[in-house]
Amino acid sequence: MNTFQKIALLFAFPLGMQLHAQVTIGYCKLGGGCKFYQTQYTYAQLDGMFNYLGTFEKDKGTLVFFKNKQNQDVHYPDTKRNLKELHTYFGGKGEPSVSKGGTISFEALIQPEDGNWVAITAPPITKNCSPQLATQLKSIAGLKSGNKTFKKPFTPEDLLPPKTPWLTTAPNRYKAIVLPETKPTIKSVYDFEVVSTKEIKGTLQVSFQIPTQATCEVTTNFTFERK
Repeated sequence: MNTFQKIALLFAFPLGMQLHAQVTIGYCKLGGGCKFYQTQYTYAQLDGMFNYLGTFEKDKGTLVFFKNKQNQDVHYPDTKRNLKELHTYFGGKGEPSVSKGGTISFEALIQPEDGNWVAITAPPITKNCSPQLATQLKSIAGLKSGNKTFKKPFTPEDLLPPKTPWLTTAPNRYKAIVLPETKPTIKSVYDFEVVSTKEIKGTLQVSFQIPTQATCEVTTNFTFERK
């Protein structure tokens, strides 16, 4: 089986999740404590999603999201504190709440309108890719136009390939990953934001890593528009 046949096979079965692995994430607020969620995602998936270069998979811990004093959205793996200590560190009192899932109802969420949505993709930007490999990777974005009826409240499930692991990273912002557990390593990371009830913007980065070679990367900016 050649390299390009392997790519096709990987994306026919995109997920390869280890359902027994549960990574806990925390949405924290300075002075307000944390709300924790046990996800079904592996450390490898979240390590790849946030580009921690293997450190989260190695050291484990809790993935923390919060807005700092400069009003910037921040995330980091906390490997030093347990859940109660994290809750207290961010100003919480008593026992923190722990739920199942990877989402939280942030304030002022934008609900996209149901109807016909058109996917518009910009010309991909490639790095360290042979022409043939770049062509293969460009074809796997998986972004499809069509009539959409969105869940309420909104989740990214209606936009992404089936069973793609995704997280809410900030109000109206989402990140998702396709990371098959195969060699050579290939991954796709989606970053997107619901800008308005009629517009969703984002970026897809696909990387293909072959030992002893520079990682091939294909970055595609995309927009969904309600017509």
